Amino acid sequence: MQPIPQTRTLRVPDISWIEIPAGPFVYGEGKQPTTVHLDAYWMAKYPITNQQFKTFIDDGGYQDEHWWRDLKKPEPQASRWPQTNRPCTNVDWYEAVAFTRWLSAVLGLEENTIRLPTEQEWEKAARGEQGLIYPWGNEYRSGFANIDETEQKAGPWYLQQTTAVGLYPHGKSPYQAEDMAGTVWEWCLNKYDKPEVTEADISGDSRVLRGGSWLYYQGFARADYRYGNVPDSRHFGWGFRVLSSVPIHAVR
Repeated sequence: MQPIPQTRTLRVPDISWIEIPAGPFVYGEGKQPTTVHLDAYWMAKYPITNQQFKTFIDDGGYQDEHWWRDLKKPEPQASRWPQTNRPCTNVDWYEAVAFTRWLSAVLGLEENTIRLPTEQEWEKAARGEQGLIYPWGNEYRSGFANIDETEQKAGPWYLQQTTAVGLYPHGKSPYQAEDMAGTVWEWCLNKYDKPEVTEADISGDSRVLRGGSWLYYQGFARADYRYGNVPDSRHFGWGFRVLSSVPIHAVR
């Protein structure tokens, strides 16, 4: 008797998407911010979770060289806090980019349809058109983000770890994006010192991180605060969220 062929079942992460409409917005910090116009795009409502990233691992994402073109491929590393609904941490910029390439392909989309956001795209999703300092307004409010509030006496809370995504809905942005202040720093597509460069390479030039994390105080969680680090660096306070250039229906 011939063996029955096994059917491979692919589990695709079901991401909640929000539309960021086309138009201008106030970008940057300081007394003379600029006005930037962006086309419409769709941003993940939350950072990518451990469970969502696991679908990439389970599908052989680290074995398929197709996703790692012009990238440095490390061995996978577990998140510091591995609960399924917490943000995926301990991933470097290369791993985040490989995940987006894989996700575009498994959804039948053209390459780079799903990708990391540029910092301009990230910032608009976080602060809206009017250039809010924080996603919810221009003043920090205690309990609106997972940060170290005790460092500068901004409030009583310092959880000293990540939290499940979506636990701070009162801190959402004008477009309903959540967890964009605190929780985890989020990798962006472009280089820190050359923001116009978004292509992948193995130069080691720093890439942008945005949003602050559970480890830092409120100044770092400002929507206009820029941070960067080398792309092959991993940390338990760094994660990422993804962007799509086309609308995507929920995967069931």
